[in-house]
Amino acid sequence: MAAPIAYLLAHAGVLAVRFSDAALRPYGITTRQYGLLTQLDLEPELTTSELARQLDVSRQTLHGMVDDLERAGYLVRAPGATGRTRRLALTPLAVRRLPRLRRALFDAEAEFFDGVSPAAVDALRRLLQGVLAHTTDDESWLS
Repeated sequence: MAAPIAYLLAHAGVLAVRFSDAALRPYGITTRQYGLLTQLDLEPELTTSELARQLDVSRQTLHGMVDDLERAGYLVRAPGATGRTRRLALTPLAVRRLPRLRRALFDAEAEFFDGVSPAAVDALRRLLQGVLAHTTDDESWLS
C-alpha cells in the first residue's frame, strides 16, 4: 500500500532537518533561522508580517526567532521607512557567514543522501521546486 505523499514529505523533512540542524549547530543557529536570514538577504525590505507569512510561521514564533538571532549577533533592528517603523537587518557577521552556512547545509544534504544517486537527488530537488513554485505561486523556487 502506498503511503500518502504528505506523510512521506513530513517524515523526510524531519529527518533532513536533523542533519541540517546538526551542521548549523556550530554557528549557533537552526535550519529555520537560516531560512529567515536567507529570506532577509534576498528581500531586505520585508516587514515582519511579510517575513512571517513567507516563512509560514506565526508573528510570535518569528519574534522569538528574531530575538535569538539578535542575541547571536546575526540580526539588528534598524529604523524602517518611516520614523514609526522598524526593520530587520543582517549584521556583518551574518553577511560573512551566509556562504559558510549554505556550504554546511549542502554538506549535510550530501550526508543525508549518502548512497542515493546524484540523478535521483537532482530529480527530487527539481520536483520539489516545481511543487513549491506551483503551490505558493512563487516562481523564485525555480531558480
